[in-house]
Amino acid sequence: MRILYDRQANTAYLQLDDEAEKTRTHACDPMGVRGEINLDFGPNGELIGIEVLDAKRLLPGDLLANAERKRISQRLAPPEVAPPA
Repeated sequence: MRILYDRQANTAYLQLDDEAEKTRTHACDPMGVRGEINLDFGPNGELIGIEVLDAKRLLPGDLLANAERKRISQRLAPPEVAPPA
C-alpha cells in the first residue's frame, strides 16, 4: 500500500494495488463524515484505491506528514541509472 498526499489540494490517495487499472469509481459522501471519499475498483471488482478529500481533517496528521516526506524525498532523489554493461 502506498499513500500519496497533495497538500495544496488537501487530497490523499491510499493506493492498495500498484498494478491494477481503475475501471470504476464509487463516490461516497457520508453525512457524518462531512467530506468526500471515492472508492476505486479494478476490473475484477476489487478495491484498489481510496481517495480522501479534506484529508487534513479526516486523516491522522502523522500519516499525511509521512506521505509528504516520501514524496519530497522521491522528487529530490537522483534518478536511478542502470549500471554499465
